[in-house]
Order: sequence, then C-alpha cells, then structure tokens
Amino acid sequence: MRQLITTVMIAMLMAAAPAAAQETKKVDPVVVTATTVETLAEQLGVALSVIPGEDFKTYQYSTIDDAFRNIPGVTVTQQGSYGKLSTLSIRGANANQVLILVDGVRVSSPTLGQTDLSDISPDLIERIEVIRGGQSTLYGADAIGGVVNIITKKGTGPFAATLENMGGNYDTLRNRLSIGGTYKIFNYSLSGSHLESNGQFQNDNANINAVSGRIGVSLPFDSSLSFVYRYNKTDTGVPVKSVFPPPQPIVPIINPNAKQQTETTVMSLEGKTRPVEWWESRARISRYTNNQGFQDPVDPGFDFDVPFRSQVDVVRREAEWLNSFFIGKWSTTTLGFGYRHEEGDNKGVFRTARSVPSVMFEQQLRFLDRLFITGGFRIEDDSVFGQATTGQGSVAFVIKETGTRLRGSAGTGFRAPTFNDLFFPDFGNPTLQPERSMSWDAGVDQKFWQGRIRLGLTYFHNDFTNLITCCVAIPTAPFGGPVNVGAARSAGVEFTSEADILPNLVGSINYTYTETKNLQTRRWLPREPQHRWNIGLTWEPIRRLSLWTQVHVVTQQWETFGEVYNSGYTRVDLGGTYRVLEKYNWVQGLDLILRVQNLLNEGYAEVRGFPALGTNVLVGLRVGF
Repeated sequence: MRQLITTVMIAMLMAAAPAAAQETKKVDPVVVTATTVETLAEQLGVALSVIPGEDFKTYQYSTIDDAFRNIPGVTVTQQGSYGKLSTLSIRGANANQVLILVDGVRVSSPTLGQTDLSDISPDLIERIEVIRGGQSTLYGADAIGGVVNIITKKGTGPFAATLENMGGNYDTLRNRLSIGGTYKIFNYSLSGSHLESNGQFQNDNANINAVSGRIGVSLPFDSSLSFVYRYNKTDTGVPVKSVFPPPQPIVPIINPNAKQQTETTVMSLEGKTRPVEWWESRARISRYTNNQGFQDPVDPGFDFDVPFRSQVDVVRREAEWLNSFFIGKWSTTTLGFGYRHEEGDNKGVFRTARSVPSVMFEQQLRFLDRLFITGGFRIEDDSVFGQATTGQGSVAFVIKETGTRLRGSAGTGFRAPTFNDLFFPDFGNPTLQPERSMSWDAGVDQKFWQGRIRLGLTYFHNDFTNLITCCVAIPTAPFGGPVNVGAARSAGVEFTSEADILPNLVGSINYTYTETKNLQTRRWLPREPQHRWNIGLTWEPIRRLSLWTQVHVVTQQWETFGEVYNSGYTRVDLGGTYRVLEKYNWVQGLDLILRVQNLLNEGYAEVRGFPALGTNVLVGLRVGF
C-alpha cells in the first residue's frame, strides 16, 4: 500500500514539473451553518469543513455519500451497492446523533432517527458545510455529534445548461441535466437526474430518479425570497438476507425477491431582509416527507418462510424566525423562535405525532479582527418527553502575522428518542428520556509558504450519557426493548493537510484517530474505525486535462451484532476530465469524463455482511451550453 502511494506521488511530481498553470489563491469560505448569520470560516471556533459544489464536477461523484469520505472525523457506512442504506457518523457519534439538513431543513426520519444519504441526490449543490462537534444550541435535538448542511445552488449570470451522461460496468447508467441563470430580479436553477445499476448479486438492482430546483427573487431594502424543492425516488432490491443468531456472514445469503421503494420530498420557503444596517430578519417555513415501502414475499423453495410487508410514512413541518441585531462590526445578537411538528404512520402498526416549540439566543463578539467569541443557549419543549436546555460556546484567535489560528469549542447536546423507540408495539418504551452529551475540542490551524501549505490539528472529546441501548426485557417489550442505561466516551485527534505543491498540483493527507468505549459493556462503539487516512492528488498536466486520485484507508471496526470485527480496507479511486472541444457557437465546452471507483478491486464491506462493489468504471461525456 505504502509503495503504491509513494510511486503515484513521485510520478505525478516528476511529470508535473514542466507544466504551466495559473495559481489560484485559496480564500476562506463564508458559512451559514455554524452561527445564525453568514460568518467567515476564519472567525469560527468550531471544527469546520466545507465541500465545494465544484468537487461534484471534478470527481464525478455518483452519490452524495462519496463527497464525505475525505472529511476528517466522518465515517460513511453503506450497506452494499448503489441505492442501499447509507449513513454517516461523526467522532464516534452514531447516525442517529448526527443532524443532516438540506438548506436548513431536517431530513432525518422521525421513526428511525437517521438520514439515508441514498435519499439525497448529488445534484444542484452549491456547497456542503460539515460542523464536527455538538450543535444543539442552534439546531436542537439530534445534533450531538455534528451537523451537515447541504446547500442548493443559486442561479447566477446568463442562462447556462449542462448535460452529462456516463455508463459503466454493473450495468450502471447515470444521466444529469441542469440549467440555471438570472432574469431581471429573478434567479433560477433546476436539475434532473437518473441513476441505475444492476449491482453485483441477484436482486441488487437500483433505480434512482431525482428533481431539484431553486427559484429566488431579489427585493428592495436588501431583501430576498427563495423557494427550494428537492424530490428523490429510489427503487431498489434488498439482496442480503438478515440472519439470526448473529453474526451476519461475510458471504451473504441472497434474498431473491425483497424490494424497497422510497420517496423523499423537501420543500422550503425562506425570506430574508436587512432594511437597516443594525437589523436583519430571516424566516423560513418547510415541509419534509418520506414514504418507504418494503415487501419480502416467500422465497421460492422455502415453504417455512413468512412474507412481510411494511409501509412507513412520515412528515415534518417546521417554521423558524431569526432576528439579528448588529452593533458596529464587533457585536451580533440573535434571538430565534422555532416550531416543529412531526408525524409518523407505520401502517397497521402505530401512528403518532409530536410538537416541539423552541427559543434560542446567540451572541457573537469580535475584537480587533483577531479574537472571536460565540456563545448561546436553546430551550426546546417536546410534547412527548418535556423540556430540554442546551448551551454552547466557541472562541477563535487569529495571529495574522504568522498565519496561525487557535480555536476551541464546548457544548451540551441531546437526542430525542425516535417514534420506533417510544411506540413500536412489543418493542417501544414510552418512558425513555433523551440521550445527553458533553463535548469539547481544541485545535490549531497553520498556513505556511504564503498560504500554499495549510495544516490543521484538533483534539476532541465526547461524553455520552443516558444512552438508549437495546435490548432489555421490560413490561412493554417482554422480548427486549430500548432502555436508558448506557454511557459512552469517544476521544481522538484529527489532522488535516493540503499543499499547492506546484501551481498545477495539489495534494492532501487527512488522518483521524478515534478511541471509543461503551462504558457499560467495556466494548468499542460500533462501526467506528480507530484509524482512518484520506490521501488525495489533483493534477493538471496540460490546460485541457485534469487528473485526480483518492486513497481511503480504514482499519477494522467493531460490530455489536454478533460481537465480531469488520475487516479494514484500502480503496483507491481515480479519474479525470479532458476538454475535447472548447467554446464553439452555443456549445461552451465538451468534456470526456472518467471515474474509476475501487481501482484495485478491494473486497470489503463498510457494514459486515453487505459487500461493497468491486472495481466500478464509469466513462462519459459532459457538455455545457
């Protein structure tokens, strides 16, 4: 493995030497997720990563989960091939303890508690902001481990369109069409996509269709209004049969006829105004729905098999109103009000709902353009389990003369029990209380060589209490249900590095060390590797050609289902873009694009018993108008 990485890096360095390309200056992004107002990343004390939308074009990501694999502290686990359940955890906090947003709208299921990344298309994305560490002060329940905010692209400039088609092995086909632009006071961006694959096993097929759009209007008094709509429909086979007793076998038992259908819709309407210098107001209403059907008929030749069907429909409506008051450039005070109503309907099993009004306060202070302090609190009143209060603070100190930034943050968090935890017949426990957490981190970021070398080092520590664990015999669940008995701890180090080695060659190495422990069982937390490396190179040998490679190294992970380990792995991806045709009449460019995933055909599974795809080669064309 080390020889392969070294050889690739040396070869690219030698080949890149004579090439000429224009250097691009790195600029700190403005983010909206870590505070209530737009803030320069340099002024934030939290651990933050931003995935630019341009990465989806550079690396030709087929699904959104691949974009997170290079982020330190983040673990992606997918149960097999395209369209199968894909979740992420942050710093040892499981998928139920990480809040995922689309334009500020929650997209987690109230019944399951987690977000399936396969239900979010990688289309029309401006950027993705990843905040590592508890964020319950801003976002309330479920933001124990961190927050991910996927921001839809806004139309700019004259009309433009992009059409992309790729195909490859496993009968994989990918099509995307997007348009965008502005007209007078309006801006617009629209897209549609299709992804299909037959996978590697019988009944491993997936068919994913998505539509996304954003319409905005600019109004007087520094005001604006925008409407976002995202729809995703996934039809997939479920080829792996679950076994009991555990563990899940490494070579799966194939289920030939189980099917699943999922429809997800996200809609939001947001208005923003700043009629005077000292006051900004922002309001948003939104609606999220997720409908999931599952059918598992009797398997052919198994007379003792029992058919199973389910249909789970959930809906969430939210409203939020934030008012920020500015005193010069040194103080921003924000007061916010929110309301969330969730409904879950497991057809023929249970139907329930809950409402959560909330109020929050945040104070930002800036001194001498060097010291930045943020703090606040939030109060939520859940109609099921009652009131919860959380607090958070962060500080950043910038030493501009040396390119140094010192930062730290700390906060409390909580996670509300899911509808399934509370109400599922013969399983739920209506006396459950929220999980609690206390987390803190401290880090330093350093720039060298006029900003061409960028390093970061962070230590983090999380304590989880009142954990919901399964399964213990209780009156409402004689065969075992969830109870509040657990406590856990996770701590570790995140190291990031990126270097403009040459004007046309950029390299990066990230490393995450995570030490976890379930303090009740004295075991590790599930599916969290102790060591993880991400290595990347992007090279433009000539003006028309861009090449890249990414290496992901993950060590073994503990599986509580059967108390066994899932083996570690090394996955190598590469690809590139070649400009076949420059601007000609109404064609702005024609590109030949390539993505090779799992180049070395590594046999691995991110979840034990659910093998990932082998080498997957996709090649195609992208044309811009």
